[in-house]
Formats: sequence, C-alpha cells, structure tokens
Amino acid sequence: MNNPYVKTLEPVWRDTKDVRVNEEKLQELIKDMRQKKEKGELIIPAWAVPNIHPPIDCGLKEWVDYVCWINTVNFAFTNFEPPYNKFAIEYPKGNFLSGSAAMAASFMRAKKEGIPIFEAETMNTITWSEINYIFRPVDEEHKMPMLQKRWEIIREAADDLLGMYDGQWLNLFRWSNWRAFDYGKGFNYQGIIKKLVTNFFSFGDTREYGGQTLEFHKRAQLLVMMYHGRAANSGGRFPLIKDINDIGPIADYDVPKALHFLGVLGYSSRLESAIENHSVIVVGHPWETENRLGQCYVMWRICEELSINMAQADYYIWEMGRKSKSPHILVPTTSY
Repeated sequence: MNNPYVKTLEPVWRDTKDVRVNEEKLQELIKDMRQKKEKGELIIPAWAVPNIHPPIDCGLKEWVDYVCWINTVNFAFTNFEPPYNKFAIEYPKGNFLSGSAAMAASFMRAKKEGIPIFEAETMNTITWSEINYIFRPVDEEHKMPMLQKRWEIIREAADDLLGMYDGQWLNLFRWSNWRAFDYGKGFNYQGIIKKLVTNFFSFGDTREYGGQTLEFHKRAQLLVMMYHGRAANSGGRFPLIKDINDIGPIADYDVPKALHFLGVLGYSSRLESAIENHSVIVVGHPWETENRLGQCYVMWRICEELSINMAQADYYIWEMGRKSKSPHILVPTTSY
C-alpha cells in the first residue's frame, strides 16, 4: 500500500495502551472474509440506494458533486446529550433514515425541492435558516448535531471551490489526473486527497500521539473511495481512480465498533466503561486516537493478507458496525 498517510501511523499503531488487537480473533475474521472473497461477496459498492444516492445512470458531474458535497459534512451524527439519538429524517414519506444516510438523503431531498444544493454559488451564500431547512429532522429529538459547524464548513468549502477550481469539484479530479495521491512534486502533480486537505481546511484530519503527527484524513479518503465505487460499477462511463489500491483505512467510529463486537479490538476497562456510559471524549484524547489506530492496523492487515483493496474491506466491516446496536465512541469532531 503506497499511502503516505499510513506511513505516519505505522510507528505507533502496535503500541497502544487502552486498545489492543486480538490476533486469534483477527485471524478468524480474515478466514471468514477469505471465504466471502472466494464467493465474490467482498464487493466494491456502487452507492446507488434510491433517495440516498443519485441514480446509477446519473452523469459524471452529478456524481462528483454529490460525493464531494456530502463528504464535506460527513461527520458526527449521534447527539452528545441524552438520549443520544442519531440525526434522523423521514424521506420520502413513511421512510425513516438516520445517521449518514439521513444526511445524504437531506441533500437529495433538497435537490428534489428545487434547491441548487450542489452549486458552489448557492453553498457560498447559504443562510442559517436555509441550512436548518435542508437538514430538518423527523422531530426535535433527532436533530443534526454540530449544525453550526456544518454551516461554516459548507460556506468555506464553497468559497475555496470558487476561488481555486472555478466552482467545479470536477476540476479538482481532472487536475489531479484521477489519482488519489501525489505522483510528482508541485501542485500539478498533487492527488485529489492532497488538494482536499491543503485547499479545503476542514478535510485535514491529524492527531498527535507518541511524539508523532498522525495523518488519518478520513473524509478525504472516503470521498475518493465513494467516487471510485460508482466508477467501478459504471460500465466504463466514469474514469477510475488510478491508484485506488493505495487508499488507506477509513478511520471512523462504526468500523471500530464492529471490530470490538467481533472481539478483534479489545478495550481497557476504562475505555470500555466510557463508551458504554456515553462519555463524551475530547478530540485528540489518547482513547480516541488509539481507537482509530487499532482500526487502521486491523484493516491494513486484512487488505494485505487477503490481497483486496480498502473499498472492499471497509464496506464489509462498516456494514457490520452500522447494524450493531451497541454505542460507539462519542467524540465531537468534524473528522469522522
């Protein structure tokens, strides 16, 4: 895996104090996933769920705009106060969605209502009342957390997009030569992820730990991975990401939750208790960082031992995490 960000994690991801990897359980998971691979069940998702994603036959620009805008605000969907409900909407009528699915569907709902939500000019001047309308919840108990921060990020991203890329996310992809990572020195050889974390402040995702600066860049890497998922299922209509196999672990909270449920990640009694009691953990706390490090190490091992890419591994484990009813680590962060 030729990923410069993974290299920042390797010096410390085996030496965490409150998160440990159970090697026996990891091998059981790898064995199970190997069987899934042989049956062709480790898929690269097309991200084509009706009302949540654009239709499978949408155009290139529509798909790029969609994955870029939703990942601009793709973080923290569980509220940090009791009863710790996730953001939820009803769309269409009778269909209830929560978490990231509700966020993505909010964009699709706004578009259907005639709001030009995927245009930089609109997002650059969007008002507080308009943001509240777009992300209106199913009821008062399922509001979108950190909405003020999302509003600020959307406006800032639109301003940067207009200033550097003529208001078009598609230009960012084209000017990166459809590569996730740098393939030379200088702006003309920067990959999509470097452009995102350099030119769009909110996409930066680093932590300090063990004397090292760790680079996770979860939302930037997920953005590229989602784009590629649709491209890989487009029958050649969309350009593929040329270095997709180098995409690193997507360090969030649902994947560690699944790995902990499977016994692959073990927690100290202190961390276990904090998660079970819905304790809010500050950004950059060692518990938060170690949880992400443990996940990254496990997902890297899975990809290496099964010779699969992160798009296949992440989706399989992420789906498990979403189905689990146990709480996840609560961190008020824009990183994931």
